[in-house]
Amino acid sequence: MQHLLEKYDYIERLLQLENETPDRHEFHKKVAPLLLEMTADKEFLKDIIKRNFLDEGYLKMQWSGYNIPFMYVYETEHFVLKLHLFPPDKDKKDNIAAHCIHHHNNYIITTNAFFGSGYESFLFEKNPKTDPKTLDVNMKITKHFHQKDWNPSMVDSWEPHVVFIPQELSSTLIIWSPDKKRTTDSLRQNSLLKSIKKPLRWFIHKTGMTQSFGIAEEKTYQFYPNPNGKGFKGIEENEYFAPTKAEKGPVVDEYSAQMIFAFIQRAGLFDAEFFKENKNKIPAYYHKFIDMCVAGEQIPDVYHRTEINVPQKTYYREDIVKAAE
Repeated sequence: MQHLLEKYDYIERLLQLENETPDRHEFHKKVAPLLLEMTADKEFLKDIIKRNFLDEGYLKMQWSGYNIPFMYVYETEHFVLKLHLFPPDKDKKDNIAAHCIHHHNNYIITTNAFFGSGYESFLFEKNPKTDPKTLDVNMKITKHFHQKDWNPSMVDSWEPHVVFIPQELSSTLIIWSPDKKRTTDSLRQNSLLKSIKKPLRWFIHKTGMTQSFGIAEEKTYQFYPNPNGKGFKGIEENEYFAPTKAEKGPVVDEYSAQMIFAFIQRAGLFDAEFFKENKNKIPAYYHKFIDMCVAGEQIPDVYHRTEINVPQKTYYREDIVKAAE
């Protein structure tokens, strides 16, 4: 369904920039203004929505507590362009961490916050070392910012960062790319290799080719402030995400659908004729929200969880600052 967006010159320009700019950091700098142009174009945004709701793969996807609601925009073997949604805090607080401090391995991310309040974030020094026995880790804050003050913003590969729950439903247009081109990049799109991802990763680690393939280390950690207020602790990624990856089913589907259509409605991107024409092809859990948009009935917010899988369950901006002192 990517072809629906290829009529826009944004895509041609994006592909040209990617092809002409081998240095990935330079590519991200050059692409930032283009992201701003894309989100200023309502027709382009409407077609992003259509691209997803005509995509059989997207419509069959099973939502979970792990994968926050999103929509695909465009992707190649060298980059992925997506639209992400961030639900607000029920009490409109701005200091609650949305998740653990984490990095995205070898991926560079540039983010254009174009709808809603946006979120606050901290960046940390790259490559913190976690003691595998005590799980203690030293972390240093390098930047503290709100998206409204640095937009588009960039997070480097291996650079830990944390997002705080926004005060209002927010959306970003985000581009991901590996920190350098590798001959193995095309393998990410191989459906056969995706089906044997776990044993393939095991083989790569055991043969010492982790860096060559640009994948995460065998043990990847997320981080959080030590509950005793001194420094930070690590938690293995698989352990941290286990509860949210297991959250699936009708409740999660409806939560995701409500957030998606609250965004579509509030951003003025609902195309009534398109959804009336295609409603019978769209999963039933979306139908209530399509009908609400058609009727002009406001879709209420869904809210971000405030408890995550760390010992203290919830931690705050102040806890990070104290732990880093």
